[in-house]
Amino acid sequence: MTMFEWGVALAALLGVFWVIGAYNRLTRLRAAVVDRYGVLDEILTRYVLWIQGCLPDDIRTDFSTQPAPLEPTAPPDQAGPWLRLKASLDQYLQAIAQARRRPLDGEAMAALVLAHATLAAAWAGAMQDQQQSEAELTERQQLRRARLLSQCVPLRDAYNEAVKTYNAAITQFPAWLLARMLRFRPAGNLVRLALES
Repeated sequence: MTMFEWGVALAALLGVFWVIGAYNRLTRLRAAVVDRYGVLDEILTRYVLWIQGCLPDDIRTDFSTQPAPLEPTAPPDQAGPWLRLKASLDQYLQAIAQARRRPLDGEAMAALVLAHATLAAAWAGAMQDQQQSEAELTERQQLRRARLLSQCVPLRDAYNEAVKTYNAAITQFPAWLLARMLRFRPAGNLVRLALES
């Protein structure tokens, strides 16, 4: 072999090793994002289960097996905020399921943020309705909700940091070449997920 052939072979070998290394790094970063979302998902699921438990008995149903009742037994003026809370909870469950399937997808994360905001607004309406009759229970529920959401804050921040690291990695040259070939897109973050009460 000539010196030129040795140079080409060495360059090809270095290129292969670089591609393998870059792929492994991007894969590890993607896995870190998925892992961070998995931990956050557990707390969000606990939050959903807790809110389901707060629904009045005549509105609460088993979300996984029974369809929602068409007519609640409570009078319409009392059931309105609670029905809105249940509907927003259904939307939130769908958004969590979508985000669970695709934790790197920006659209799934945006849907989760929107569903969370809708659920928070519905919760506020239900608590305002309940405050008129059961002030002590409402205060305990608000404290419990704040405690659950405060557990989510560091997990949300860890997820966002993993997303930031991954997104930075796929935009750096020359890793962005590999990311484009493999169709790795920037991950969506949860910066706008408001978890403060």
